[in-house]
Amino acid sequence: MSMWLKLAKIDVELLESVRANPGLIGTIFDSGQAPAGFHRGADVFGCDHRILSAVAEARAEAEHETAQWRKCCPWLAAATGENGQNDVEGYEFGYGPAFVLDPGQVTAVAQGLTGEGWGFGAARRDAAEGAHEGFEDLGPFYAAAAREGKAIVGGVS
Repeated sequence: MSMWLKLAKIDVELLESVRANPGLIGTIFDSGQAPAGFHRGADVFGCDHRILSAVAEARAEAEHETAQWRKCCPWLAAATGENGQNDVEGYEFGYGPAFVLDPGQVTAVAQGLTGEGWGFGAARRDAAEGAHEGFEDLGPFYAAAAREGKAIVGGVS
């Protein structure tokens, strides 16, 4: 069984459109025509959610003596939509609702991820797909979104 965390950097105009019409989220992640202002190759992040969760759980156990990574790593929980605070009603990924973060929240999450130790390495891109991949790129992906003044939309499918 696969669980894939999918994130996209979007501009504020598209964020407002998504909030007004959550069905647009599907057009961001499908292979059809991308919404205006969105560049699928440069603005997408993906990683195996099960691997990310296993790494986070192992770190929580090693650093905090508990497997409750969502409590030990609140910025990681926010970055992956696991805290449920920014859910979008009206759009479901395969494993729960979509979530959105506005540019201010993205900046806070980017800084928080670095503080929690998730900001390592320069963001890589999959040469074949052009997308950011692997949990190691999560912090750098958020940092890039913050620098660009972008919002984030995502979920787990």
